[in-house]
Amino acid sequence: MKKFLALLMLVGSLLYAVSTENILALSWENSFCKVNPNDKACRLRKPGDYSLSHFVLHGLWPKKKNYCSTKYKFHLSPLMWKVLKKYMPAADYLAKHEWKKHGTCFGTDAETYFLTAIKLTQQFNESQFLSFVRMHMGQYVSLQRIRFVFGGAFGDKNRRKFQLVCKRKDGNLYITEIRINLKGNPVELGLEELIDKAEPMIGVKQCQGGIFATP
Repeated sequence: MKKFLALLMLVGSLLYAVSTENILALSWENSFCKVNPNDKACRLRKPGDYSLSHFVLHGLWPKKKNYCSTKYKFHLSPLMWKVLKKYMPAADYLAKHEWKKHGTCFGTDAETYFLTAIKLTQQFNESQFLSFVRMHMGQYVSLQRIRFVFGGAFGDKNRRKFQLVCKRKDGNLYITEIRINLKGNPVELGLEELIDKAEPMIGVKQCQGGIFATP
């Protein structure tokens, strides 16, 4: 599967001028489902689903622009749909929205856009950051500690290059999402290099800590 993704992304990098300033938005689905238990993607979860133990894709967002070119239509092959639904559990109703609002500003066709986002999601989930989250599920974790862990996973200078998003439910504050600042061509470069090149997240609302919910 990784060879398949790499080949298609290589083809994409030769064809398009890609957005080089982006935000990767990843959801901790266990927390999202605590806050939104009636969401379709939450109601349909089953044992063994990727979203029970990994961050999943919300979107890859070119910065400072939305709803751009209509040159490329939303079209995904059956294989691409199958892969995407693993990494974006809400793909049935979220993927088309993400493409229309953000993907049309990315500079590629829909297949390359989502393949790139999946690649970055995979790489994030291969980091030490996920190991930390799994070990501390159900516990309150401060933003300061999360920054320390993020720096350990992606480089100390990068500890302020993300935004933490939290939502409150039944008196608890749950960490539902992490949004990571990226700079560079995300089709060609890996996640660590894209984070290295990016600026710190400044002027955004930061959750000061919360709970990574258990499944």
